[in-house]
Amino acid sequence: MNALTDCIGHIERALHDETEALIAGDADRVAANSTVKGDLLRRFTVAMNLAPPEERGRATRRIALARELNDRNALLLAARYNAVRARAEALLQMGGPATYGADGRLKSSY
Repeated sequence: MNALTDCIGHIERALHDETEALIAGDADRVAANSTVKGDLLRRFTVAMNLAPPEERGRATRRIALARELNDRNALLLAARYNAVRARAEALLQMGGPATYGADGRLKSSY
C-alpha cells in the first residue's frame, strides 16, 4: 500500500464513522471526527501532490466515492441542524430564556 491509498482508506473510515455518529445523534463524536477529517485532508493533499500521475488516476474512483459520502453526511448534518434550530426557536417563542430559574423551577411571570 502507498501513502495515497492509505490516506484514502483513513478518510473513508472517518466518513463512515461520521455517518454513524450523525445517525446516532452523537454530537461529541461528530465534532471529534471533524478534527480528524481536517488532519486527514491535509495529509491527503500532501499525498496527492507527491503521488505519480498513474497513482492519482487509480485513486480517482475512491476519491469520488468519498466525496459522495461526505456530501451525504453534509445533508444529514444540515437536517439535524435545522431540526435543532426549529426546536430552539419554538422554545424561545414559548416564553423566552428567563422562563426557568437556576433551581430548574418554573418562574412566575407575575
